[in-house]
Amino acid sequence: MTANTLQSAIAGINTAWDAAFNRGDAPALAALYDAEGAVLPAGGDAAIGAVQIESLFAGAIAQGIHNHHIELHAVAGDAGMATQRGRWSAQARDAEGGLQTFSGHITVVYRRQPDGSWRALTHTWN
Repeated sequence: MTANTLQSAIAGINTAWDAAFNRGDAPALAALYDAEGAVLPAGGDAAIGAVQIESLFAGAIAQGIHNHHIELHAVAGDAGMATQRGRWSAQARDAEGGLQTFSGHITVVYRRQPDGSWRALTHTWN
């Protein structure tokens, strides 16, 4: 797998992730994770496995977080594992109705699946 092919695959996952989050589709988000996937939110409890991952993101969506965007900075990996680092941003309304934008760094480790697709194994952000 070439570096360009890997970067394109991860960029495609980011696009699918943002689209699922922004349409409020927590089950579709959970489907982007490996069966052993873990989401490690900054300051929060780990969500391990599809049920917990779906619940974590359903909660974020219910809180009104929207306009999520992942900006890919770098990808590295081989035929079986890959990592990405970048930045994320999202928006939500505060108690007075004002639009708040927040952002941070993101790191995701991916594992290649038997069907050739990539799924997130570990996802963390600050």
